[in-house]
Amino acid sequence: MPRKAQSTDVTTIPETDAARFTDEEIARIQEAGFESVAAHAALFDKFSDSYEVIKDKRELVAVPFVSLEWQFHEGDNGEFVSAVIMQRDNSLSVLNDGGTGIYRQYKQLTESIGRQRGPIMHKGGLRTSEYWFNPHTGDISRKRPEDGDWRKATTFYLT
Repeated sequence: MPRKAQSTDVTTIPETDAARFTDEEIARIQEAGFESVAAHAALFDKFSDSYEVIKDKRELVAVPFVSLEWQFHEGDNGEFVSAVIMQRDNSLSVLNDGGTGIYRQYKQLTESIGRQRGPIMHKGGLRTSEYWFNPHTGDISRKRPEDGDWRKATTFYLT
């Protein structure tokens, strides 16, 4: 006579619950301290497709880089470009711009080559154009005028 299958009740724990640290584990982690935990931590950029954003474009003045791809987005102050670039050390970064320099050049490049992908080599990196700007009148001057509220401004360009 065949054996009857035995009934078993199995309780499964959802993955999100099973992956949580217990209170005891958290206490041991805190006791080990930041430096100890950080030494064993995986780097976020290994799991993410996001790249460091260039915060100061001056970092790229006269520094060669390659434009890999770029996209145009609508922002609070109008359209801007986000370009993924590769630097000499093979690092990838995002270069954002919505002004009359880099943004317009990527627009022109897109129209010229018919795509938003490179690789496009910028042997001289970025270059700058400095001028004086009056925020009240919108006037621009190459030399600082004597009267009025004039502020120094910089436009960056691809080379």
